[in-house]
Amino acid sequence: MKYPFKLVSIGISVLFLGVLLSNAEQVKADSTNPSYLFALSGKSGSLYGDVLTLNGVPNVIYFTDRPERKAGNISLEKFIDSWNKGNHSFKADPPNATLSILNKDGALNVVVELMSVEQKSSSLHFKVVELEGKVNGKFDDAMLYVDARLDGLILN
Repeated sequence: MKYPFKLVSIGISVLFLGVLLSNAEQVKADSTNPSYLFALSGKSGSLYGDVLTLNGVPNVIYFTDRPERKAGNISLEKFIDSWNKGNHSFKADPPNATLSILNKDGALNVVVELMSVEQKSSSLHFKVVELEGKVNGKFDDAMLYVDARLDGLILN
């Protein structure tokens, strides 16, 4: 009976993403340095101490604020390569993110600051600081929503 759970989980994720995007519309966009929202899905993962792991991440979906209205997806490799590039890189200004763990009761959301990232195959390992909420251990089906302003992002 996992199928109805997956549909509800996807619906919750889409609703949560819609709220984030509608809030992002209120922020004035800078056309030379757009604000991005990244969405990464994981089939499983864990959060132990300051290490967040997402497994089975196929790619990274991105959106920008108005007036840019860019959207698409990039490979994990391009996302990782962009981590240290530009004046507004993740390394220079670590982004906040929401880890949304999908479960039978809805979603458990944990807000973290992403300090660094490392890729191993289709798994991403983030060094994090938990800002709100608490998780300790393994989980299935999760989304990581990353809010950032990058000028070194390579989209093509």
